[in-house]
Amino acid sequence: MIPDVVSVEAWDPGHGIHRIPEWLAIFITTSLSRSSGGPFQSVSGLSRAVAGLDRGRVMVIGGYADQSLWTEDQSQWSATPLVAVPYRGLRTAFRLRECLQTGIHDAHKTGVTPLIHLHGMWDAASLSLALLPQSRAIPLVVSPRGMLEPWALQQKRLKKAAAMHLWQRSLLTRASLLHATSHLECEGLRALGFRGPVAIVPNGIDVPPDIDSLRDAKPAHTPIGSSPQRRCVFLSRLHPKKGLPMLLAAWKRIRPQRWTLEIAGSGDPRHEAEVRDIIRRLQLHEVSLVGDLRGVHKWRFLANADLFVLPTFSENFGIAIAEAMAAGIPVITTRGTPWQVLRDEQIGWWIDADENALATALREATSEPVATLHDRGRRARRYALKTFAWQSIGQQMLACYEWVLGIGPATPDIEFA
Repeated sequence: MIPDVVSVEAWDPGHGIHRIPEWLAIFITTSLSRSSGGPFQSVSGLSRAVAGLDRGRVMVIGGYADQSLWTEDQSQWSATPLVAVPYRGLRTAFRLRECLQTGIHDAHKTGVTPLIHLHGMWDAASLSLALLPQSRAIPLVVSPRGMLEPWALQQKRLKKAAAMHLWQRSLLTRASLLHATSHLECEGLRALGFRGPVAIVPNGIDVPPDIDSLRDAKPAHTPIGSSPQRRCVFLSRLHPKKGLPMLLAAWKRIRPQRWTLEIAGSGDPRHEAEVRDIIRRLQLHEVSLVGDLRGVHKWRFLANADLFVLPTFSENFGIAIAEAMAAGIPVITTRGTPWQVLRDEQIGWWIDADENALATALREATSEPVATLHDRGRRARRYALKTFAWQSIGQQMLACYEWVLGIGPATPDIEFA
């Protein structure tokens, strides 16, 4: 009996399909909650996409921290069997290990080959694998989810160095496959000395089919001598790595006429208080924090914006960037992200992560004619919808699993050192 498991759907090898599958992918992640930021969307989206292809099965094992939000958060994982445990520090690793043991045992009992897909680093999920004696005999895929990026490695550096020495490097070295969401993340893995195969498969995004209907109607005529208010928006977790103080300083320098800056998101309460204090101190009356936006409210927020900015110091992917593009908005972001395509296709700005570069990009973007900026947005939308459809992403990852299991060929997405 696994203690404190609060949400369990038993894995039934015959449920939802007409044959017993050949394999079971067991996703394991420490955080199943939206407070974890991007992985809440990317890992749940991938689990849905792979499960929907009916070539194998997927189950998800993970922890959650906030009981008050869990009722809503767990609906994000409803497409697959789920085992969720409340987060209780180091003890969570032992609970997750027991859940893994149960999932592996049930798979073997029904003649199905298990595969483990670890999402994230440095936490209870990765430690649970190190504590699992039989894990070396099971194919392992590891998605670092940006946690091996240079900026991320500098945060809590001593603790991460200890974890790398004690168990993390061993897991990464013996993984059958590493998963990077961009070539930039793959280069980072190689720079750290990992020479195993790396699958480069981006994250996907869920775009509402009726997004155009979420746009507010524009006035038919604008009075002579005036221009409509325009909106620059930020949407992400409120965290120091997202660069909000730098954004506010750059915005203060240019103060574009008839533009507002709206900041959406939630996260670290102390950082949110810091951001509010900066807005007040710089007297940025046109800047506002609008809180956490989800579902249709998020997409309406994006669909009615003219410009999106994410001045982050580090992202292995940046789902909010892809979502903004899909909503038809040109994007300003930094070289701490893998979004060189913004510059190459002239659909946005890909800049150094410093105040001068950000102020320059903001000045250029907010000075562009409306038609030029909208044309960038239209081309960004076409690119995003073509590149980040979840069904295609699911097929790419499924092919990688089948290669790892020895039942399919290596795909073009897999790079060998």
